[in-house]
Amino acid sequence: MKSVIIVILLSFLLLGASFLNPAASFDLPFPRLGMWWPNTHEQPLKDIARYDWVVLTVDDNQAAKQLKKLNANMVLLTSTNACELSYTPDESIGGENQILRNIPAEWFLTQVGSTLREDVDKTTKIIPVEAVIGEQGLELFIPGDTAVIEGESVLIQSVNSVSRSLIVQRGYVRSAAAHKAGTRIAAHISFWPHTWLLNLSTLSRKAVMDKKHGSETWAEFHARRTAQLLNDPIWDGILIDRSDSDESWLIGSSTARSIDPDQSNRVLTDYAPFDRAWNEGLRRYEQLVRENIGEEKLVLVNWGMPNYDLLNGNNFEGFPQADGSSYRATWNQTMFGTVSFGSYIDWLKQARQPNLSMIETYEDDGFPEAASQEVYDNPCEKPGFKPNYQKMRFGLSTALLGDGFFSYEINTNGHGSLCLMWFDEYDNMGMGRGYLGKPLQPAKRLIDELKAPNLLQGGELNTQEDLEAWSAWAEDGSELKATINKQAVNGESSVLLQVNETHGVDWEASFSYEPIEVTQQQDYTLSFWAKADASRSITVWVQQSQEPWQESLDFGKVLLKDTWQQYVISVPAIRSEKKATLNFGVGAALGKVRLDEIRLQKGSQDVYWREFEGGLVLVNATSQAQTVFLPRTYRKMHGKQVPFINDGSLVKEVRLLERDGIILLNP
Repeated sequence: MKSVIIVILLSFLLLGASFLNPAASFDLPFPRLGMWWPNTHEQPLKDIARYDWVVLTVDDNQAAKQLKKLNANMVLLTSTNACELSYTPDESIGGENQILRNIPAEWFLTQVGSTLREDVDKTTKIIPVEAVIGEQGLELFIPGDTAVIEGESVLIQSVNSVSRSLIVQRGYVRSAAAHKAGTRIAAHISFWPHTWLLNLSTLSRKAVMDKKHGSETWAEFHARRTAQLLNDPIWDGILIDRSDSDESWLIGSSTARSIDPDQSNRVLTDYAPFDRAWNEGLRRYEQLVRENIGEEKLVLVNWGMPNYDLLNGNNFEGFPQADGSSYRATWNQTMFGTVSFGSYIDWLKQARQPNLSMIETYEDDGFPEAASQEVYDNPCEKPGFKPNYQKMRFGLSTALLGDGFFSYEINTNGHGSLCLMWFDEYDNMGMGRGYLGKPLQPAKRLIDELKAPNLLQGGELNTQEDLEAWSAWAEDGSELKATINKQAVNGESSVLLQVNETHGVDWEASFSYEPIEVTQQQDYTLSFWAKADASRSITVWVQQSQEPWQESLDFGKVLLKDTWQQYVISVPAIRSEKKATLNFGVGAALGKVRLDEIRLQKGSQDVYWREFEGGLVLVNATSQAQTVFLPRTYRKMHGKQVPFINDGSLVKEVRLLERDGIILLNP
């Protein structure tokens, strides 16, 4: 693929626009390293002690004391999960299942269920229910589901729609008991194998777990339980896993076919209120944790909501993925953008200090199905295993664009316990940690603008003629009006999109342009100015103009503010299409959205650099190789792992492969 040539002028190096100059999270030089859940029983503690911070379990407290002796400055975190409890299917008593046995049924996040048609004793294996099919043809139960009936859970082996009955294994994890007719039965929700979801939302029903504390929600109970994990002073803080927002994503991405947050057995047609209630409940839980542990202990979350005032950072798990994206956004949005979960740079700037925010990149981006019984096939255990050094460089250099930490691990299904990989770039081939020193400036983008033509006509949206090149479409039951409006950024006018009726689904009210020709694997950059009458999200994508409506470009969700903001989003095309349609989906909420100066161009601007006391970091997040001419001479690291990259040579130019990065040293 033809390289793109970029010249870095010395004046640009000194005066170029910056994104941020945050205070350092710790008084630590770079690179900074963290690690999730290494195996303190099988991996050498001296290897674990090389990291700046480590996540362990509460059972690792003795190993934690040894690690502190090896590295007195190491930050040690214990861990919990905001909304999941795990179980062992074949465990009869005690152990991992003990807390689940006592969890009130009211606290589980379940699917829409039914009620018992007759009384059942604790040995009955054929359970008669009022319905196995719900509204809109929803399957309430399927074989393989686990379901909750008061203090018991059962494993559903088969479903008989004629007799409206379930054949089950009784007393699955939670003990069998007799139940009266009319008792609710509903399927658990599992995202991870052998886990059940708990209802963190404000819609959760209350129940009594501890008579001393009376009736309370899961969030209230779990906040106390979380704080108790920090009773041992060896722990500097805690990681709260699964702290993500808008939990309706579970439908289709877990065992969930529906979500019934108030256990009413009603099928929801709009999950937006549930998402809001979940986000409110999550923040309440984090507030209670902070109140219980005080101001000094650290709280790190994983893909968390931007509750910066409560938290000491966010872990960006599985980023960047193989295509440069994260689970929820493009590379640039996750790094610098305005996104609902808060960008990496925003977390570093706005969260509490000390700040533990980290980029956690995986060798293998896959994760297990919720019902999977398979043991992870660990590539690190195979003879001749070599890590994906390019992906590691991409992740590490991405992390170095901010003042956060980095970890390279095999997979989410085991984290550091699968393999502790150490790279030449971590300590300059054994020369010592922190060899880059401190940053001299914030990260800067090297490509100011793209020269490729705009693929859209009328993108300036100044005249009625410009507007006629576009179309405003709404599904039955939704209403969208598009008019030229005198409020504009630089030109004469902009387009005002007024959503008057909606079902709350983004694509059901769309502002569109066609035709566009898109080529697979080519980068495309969408730039536009936008504002809304209140903070809200829109979705932007390019798809076929006819069935089966396959997408070519997914620019993801864009969080708009009530002031004009420019958005620049680059993504690679996942398929070719000669006559595609660009869509701005605005149907998620009622209200006004203004758009102006819309451009769609071939290419990407996602090439960045950052200068440190000890050298320079370059990142190419595009899908094309890039050649960078440097303002002065630098030296490549002299490494053993990838000697054709890190060959120790003096250079004044560097060729970076697609989605790659490099650390260059002062000569």
